[in-house]
Formats: sequence, structure tokens, C-alpha cells
Amino acid sequence: MNRLRCALTVIPAAAVLITAGTATVASATAGTPSGAPPAGVTCVSTTGAKACFGAYGDRVWVKDTKANGESVAGTTKSKLPANWGRECFNDRGEDGGWVMCNFDVPENQKGELWAVSNPFIGSQAYTEIWTSGFA
Repeated sequence: MNRLRCALTVIPAAAVLITAGTATVASATAGTPSGAPPAGVTCVSTTGAKACFGAYGDRVWVKDTKANGESVAGTTKSKLPANWGRECFNDRGEDGGWVMCNFDVPENQKGELWAVSNPFIGSQAYTEIWTSGFA
């Protein structure tokens, strides 16, 4: 019986370590209110959402463009094989304006910027980005 109890204790602990190890790969945050992104950043739009990425400073701006009660997100991620990703959420509504998230992502990598309305199930679109100031 003690061996069974020990085995059952070890398995959940291993699952927690695996989960914790992957949590550092992707991170999500609620954006802070900001003005519109500066000229020269890369942007993508879909029905209900617009997201922009500024390589200098690894910033993501997100705007809700449709009054429907759903939140929106701007997501940056590495190309396959995916090894990093960041999500910036805006739940302030269409009248709430832009929000900005300041991330730290690996430099000089090709990635994707996604605009997502109603995250995980809504409209989405993406464009390619570089995580440095040059292409």
C-alpha cells in the first residue's frame, strides 16, 4: 500500500513540473491602456480585432474594433517548431481604445503576429514578423 501511495504522489509532482516548464514558453497578460501604435509597426486586422507589433521594444498593441462584448487578443509566436509565444488581451471593449503589452522575445527570429476576436473561437488573421528591427 505504501508503494502505491508513493507512486501516486510522484506522478502528480511530475505533471506539475512538466506544466511549470511549459508555462515559461508562452505568457499572457492584460494590456495596459495606451495610445495608438507608432508609424512603421507591423499590423494585422480581422473582424473585430486589430493587433500591431513593434520589433523595437517587443511591444504588442491590441484594439477591439467591434462592439460585441467579446475580448480581443494580439498574439506573437515563433514559427514552427514553436518555442515561444506571447499573448496580449484587451477586454475594454470597442470604446476602450488601444492597449499595449511590453514583452521580451528572442531577437532575430521570424514569427507571426495574430489578431484574434473572441480568443480561441472567434475570427483570426495573421501576418509574418521579425523580432528585430530589420528583415
